Amino acid sequence: MPRFEKWLTSATPDAPADSVARMALAERLVAVRHFLEHALDGADEAEEIHQLRVWTRRASAALKLFDPALPGAHARRMKKVLRKLRRTAGEIRDCDIHLDRLVHEEVAVPKRVVRELNHDRRRARQKLKKLRRRLQHDSQLEKLIERLLEKIGWPKRHSSRDAPSFSAFCRQQLQPLADEFFHLANADLRDTKTLHALRIAGKRLRYALELAPAAVPPQEHQQICVSLNNVQDRLGEVCDQLAAIDHLQQCAKTSSKKKHKRQLNELLDAERRCLKRLTAKLIRWWPEERRCLRAQWKRVL
Repeated sequence: MPRFEKWLTSATPDAPADSVARMALAERLVAVRHFLEHALDGADEAEEIHQLRVWTRRASAALKLFDPALPGAHARRMKKVLRKLRRTAGEIRDCDIHLDRLVHEEVAVPKRVVRELNHDRRRARQKLKKLRRRLQHDSQLEKLIERLLEKIGWPKRHSSRDAPSFSAFCRQQLQPLADEFFHLANADLRDTKTLHALRIAGKRLRYALELAPAAVPPQEHQQICVSLNNVQDRLGEVCDQLAAIDHLQQCAKTSSKKKHKRQLNELLDAERRCLKRLTAKLIRWWPEERRCLRAQWKRVL
């Protein structure tokens, strides 16, 4: 597996923002193309699909950060392609996570639950295969990447004909992402929608910060990236638990056998107890972590 660099360390603070955009997007879009080509054919399919999902998020973060320098039509089409790839790969990844969790359950797991998850995974895998075939036909994805990179440039309609320095531009673009994250950070994390929204906002900010080593002091950059990684792990535990419960509830609704219903209810009780513990742990931990994150962000900008 080739190594793609998630940190944009080759950029300099004074480099034109549009040239940095070209550099950042080239790395991320080539990674997306690579993992799409290999996601369904390798020995470690689950990891390849996970990497495809991650790099579509990284590419989407770069598109959002550098939006003022991007050609509108090409950027919109690329965003749409990345969104489809991310969601389809995400369906497979969610099944993989849940199947792995079931292996370690302490109570009996109905075989029907495993069969349905494997069925859902096969169906999502087929969707990804079909999408890949369409994007590879006549090299559509490769051509879209090439056209997008060729058209990147600072628009003449802006007040200055010259692109701003990357450092100033990047810091300006990061602020709205941070505002969204910290706004959601004040809400009640016992609310499922808030929890999911905060997790997504945190991912957007974290992936954007991977592009910002040249725009943020090194020590502060490292500290807040580590903190955001920790936040994602904690939120991810609860969100994965919620997804598992939702799937089991759907199975319980359609199950007709008493034995299956009893096993599903036992499994649901265990998952709900685990969710309660994880949520309580998150809520105890979050206020102090939120305060530290705010302090770190003030030092960043």
